[in-house]
Parts: sequence; structure tokens; C-alpha cells
Amino acid sequence: MRKELAEKIYQRCPIIYRGVNDGPKKNLMCFGFECSSGWFEMIFMLSEAVEKLAREKQRQGIDEEELPIVIQVKEKFGGLRFYVQNSSEEVNDLIAMAEQSSYGICEICGAAGGLMKAGPVMMTRCQKHMRSFQD
Repeated sequence: MRKELAEKIYQRCPIIYRGVNDGPKKNLMCFGFECSSGWFEMIFMLSEAVEKLAREKQRQGIDEEELPIVIQVKEKFGGLRFYVQNSSEEVNDLIAMAEQSSYGICEICGAAGGLMKAGPVMMTRCQKHMRSFQD
């Protein structure tokens, strides 16, 4: 994902991305979002929803160490993977919906797309980006 888009998410959701500078032994977000920018809107909306839940817990006096924290966001087998520590059933449900949605969104441009296989690689692409990959 482009750096300026990642920064927008980090700034908007400081609680759940508080480990972004912790280093790879504690948090894999030090590597950034390991997917292309086409999924930005989906990841941004998911992050805002999880951040809202974290803020509610924070207002209830829950210790920061117990709040949700994103530890990795990446593409795997053509779909979004969004890993969180200190999750809850509500957070897991939000993640599951976003991960399922990712199979219909081109990872490159964000247009409607579908899962495709190119050799051993699975990816989600729109018609335009499917063609450019197959050429």
C-alpha cells in the first residue's frame, strides 16, 4: 500500500495501530500494509470500526495493554488477512466480513474483481488487471 494511504490509516486509528513502530519481534506492522492500494477503502473502514470499539473499551477504563492491536495486514491466497491481538467476537466478525469482501475487490485499483489463479499464485483482480497480468 502506498505510504501516504498507510499514514492516513495510522493517524485515524492510533489505538489499534499503536504497535506500528515496535519492531518485528513484537508487531509485524513495522513492515506496513503488505497488500496493494486497491484495498485501502476496505481496510480504512475496517480499521475505523475496530478503532471505535477500542475507544469504547478505553472509555470503560480497560488498560491499554488489553485493547485490540493490529499486528499484521496482508494479502494471502488472493484475500485480505487482518490479524489482531486482544480481539473480541465483535472484532472477529468485522474482520471476517472484510476478508470475505476482499475476494470481490481488485487489490490493485479497488474496482470490482474476482479471484484468479496464475500458476501457483492466487490473486483478486478486476478485468483490466487480470488481462495485464496474463499478458
